[in-house]
Amino acid sequence: MNKKPHKLLDRPILGYFLLFVLAQICITLGSNIDTAVSPFIPGYGKEVTVYGMTRTQAAGFGSAVGALAAILVFTLWFRPDYKKPFSLKNFSKGLLMLLPFLIIHYAGSAVSMITFGTSSVLLAFLKAMAPGFGEETAFRILGISNYMRTIRSENEIKKIFWLSSIFFGVFHLANLFSGADLFATLFQAVYCVGVGMILGAVYLRTGNIWIIMLGHMSLDFLEFCRGDLGASGVVMSAIGIGDWITMAAAVAGAVIALRLVDKKYYPEITELWNRKWHRQNTI
Repeated sequence: MNKKPHKLLDRPILGYFLLFVLAQICITLGSNIDTAVSPFIPGYGKEVTVYGMTRTQAAGFGSAVGALAAILVFTLWFRPDYKKPFSLKNFSKGLLMLLPFLIIHYAGSAVSMITFGTSSVLLAFLKAMAPGFGEETAFRILGISNYMRTIRSENEIKKIFWLSSIFFGVFHLANLFSGADLFATLFQAVYCVGVGMILGAVYLRTGNIWIIMLGHMSLDFLEFCRGDLGASGVVMSAIGIGDWITMAAAVAGAVIALRLVDKKYYPEITELWNRKWHRQNTI
């Protein structure tokens, strides 16, 4: 069956970055909800000064709504080819793939809470929704889904795996502009490459958005429960023992990810995405 052409999005790399921008726009619009409710939740928003003007910013539940809206827009744009993006299919499979990484990471977060103290659980939960839903939508869900729609060779699978992982890490260098420590920022960027690898690999193998969004959210929730991150508006300024454990988790995640996207799994990955896009195997 001939598919409807999408002139810009049919170019997989360009499409990845265009969809990243779409996701960021939707997330930013959604964050207006967070800003609106922030006066009623102490500590939810923070004051920022831009071009001499001070205003309140917040990101959490509303940002998650914006991310889900971006996925819905993507789905409607590609209808009827792309269906059931919110299905729970393969959730348990993805959880088993993530579990070793999650366990090590949770241990590191627990050590960090012991080292730096704890902050508000409610604020941590609300704030974790923004990166959990938003970053997965922007860096992986939209871009990888579109990429897997366009590729013509199984050997191209690794390209989107590395692109999404490395871009995820590099993007976090922007934390320097929020006052983060240089070493802590570089540390986080390297860490994010590993995290991006395992989350990207799981998404390629399962096509399930919920496992990577909720898995990511759970990591940030426990990290935001740390006293230092809670006090600084989730900007990292120091590295503790717990952070080295979470770095070890990222390394373990990277190793697991490379096994998950080994060449022997290319046919399985291809078949899964052909089903998601309702097309016959053309690769």
